[in-house]
Amino acid sequence: MRTFSLILTAAGSSLRFSSSLKWLETVKKEFLKLDEHTVLYHAALPFISFKNLKRVVVTCAEGYEEDAKRALEDLPDKGVPFSFIVGGRTRQESVRKALEELEKYNDAEYVAIQDGARPYVKESLIENILLDAEKYSGALPGLPLTDSVRRVDKGGIITECVEREGLYRVQTPQIFEFYKILDAHRRFKSLFATDDAELFSLAGYTTKITMGDVANIKITYASDIPDAETKAMEYLKMKGDSK
Repeated sequence: MRTFSLILTAAGSSLRFSSSLKWLETVKKEFLKLDEHTVLYHAALPFISFKNLKRVVVTCAEGYEEDAKRALEDLPDKGVPFSFIVGGRTRQESVRKALEELEKYNDAEYVAIQDGARPYVKESLIENILLDAEKYSGALPGLPLTDSVRRVDKGGIITECVEREGLYRVQTPQIFEFYKILDAHRRFKSLFATDDAELFSLAGYTTKITMGDVANIKITYASDIPDAETKAMEYLKMKGDSK
């Protein structure tokens, strides 16, 4: 299996998550505890077991670099170097900055781009995506749509019944040949894309859908974390004590 690096995205605002905790100030969902470790820890852990993982770059919101380091401090030490960088104004800009950080080292053929708020990813899924990426240049996990799909106007009125055959909802990690995804990000940096695979396809490269995992959810709202309010309070107290 080819060598790869990991980009772990944790530079977002967590606004939807924080707004679902109506009485609390803004909290970064990636730094809250899920079981005995943080969401960010769980999002990173399955990758650490891969012997062909060369390097990890974590994108952070400005002022949260130390929080990100603390969130990952319990990871097993496998000798993999970690870099923590301040992200951009958008996820797309953050990923491009992380790719350019990795370019300095030039030590991996592929790169996995993983949401820092996606803590249930399994090693077996990562391995399957890596294998598909080696065959097709890029691969990402996806699940076929099973619900009926409708297009509506701004008033919520149905305007079209959309055929769901061939439609997938996609997840992360998304894995690509390193220099091809870097090229795609640079060529289309002024274009807003919903994910990295969209840029990869626009650049003319091939992406394969690997069968995803229904358990591989992204933490979005407080209801996605058991006892989220208590854990948010614990995080805010810890953050205050560390100042």
